[in-house]
Amino acid sequence: MVYDNRHRTLLQAIMQGGAVLEHDASLICTKIFGERLNVASVAQSINEKLAPLAMAMKSGICEMSGEKYWSIVGTTHEESITVPSQFNTGQRAFLREIYSEIISADDGCISSTDCLNMSTTLDVKLSISDADIFLKYLTKGKWLLIKNGYVFMGVRSIVELMPYFRATYQDNFHNCTLCKEIVFHGQKCENCDKVFHYYCLAKYASMQNESKCPQCRHTLDTSYTSFVADESTTSQVANGNREEQPMDVSEDDNDNGDEDDDDSENSPPMRRFSKRTRTQSK
Repeated sequence: MVYDNRHRTLLQAIMQGGAVLEHDASLICTKIFGERLNVASVAQSINEKLAPLAMAMKSGICEMSGEKYWSIVGTTHEESITVPSQFNTGQRAFLREIYSEIISADDGCISSTDCLNMSTTLDVKLSISDADIFLKYLTKGKWLLIKNGYVFMGVRSIVELMPYFRATYQDNFHNCTLCKEIVFHGQKCENCDKVFHYYCLAKYASMQNESKCPQCRHTLDTSYTSFVADESTTSQVANGNREEQPMDVSEDDNDNGDEDDDDSENSPPMRRFSKRTRTQSK
């Protein structure tokens, strides 16, 4: 496919949305190109143009819902990737501390109360009210996700900042035994200590028609399966009627996207897994 203004319009829509759900990206493609196209194939054409700019259109999966999102990321060497410069000094320090606490936490999350209290312990302090406003902004932008009073790693952080996490926290991670990618919040087999994304286990259980650990065959708690399904459904409902109202792709649209569904349901299942001692964040 020849790169033209339609690709540029899609690129602008993804940049505007920050992290765009696969379903929405597909609707945008259909609206722009006048036919149903595979988002990944269009992204490949876009990435050929973005490569000289050290950028790429890349997808990632939300650990809480199992849904795929698209974002525009930097592709420079990992040492140069850092917390987004769009935030001020105090906000960046606050976000770095949140990341550090999530990554070092046994459950891959921290309470929103503890999160807000951290803002007063930084060298560059934020007031509780300013921290609360910023936390809501981070949630809306999908940098973080809040569920039932707990703060989790957001899909935009997972897509855009993985090089920063690897460079900063080094060995302080577990990798999913199924997909081999880093797990922030997932399930650990109590028998063999292998760790999995909830969505990977849900897919595996569906394909194998069983709820056993892929590594040791130990029977696993299947609550994660309904958990991922519920989160996916909640995300679809919270973002409205997608078939009729996809993201506007006009040149002058300043809409910042939909707001995340918050904490009205039961607490997510927690599967504790200990991590290595964290390294000092940059």
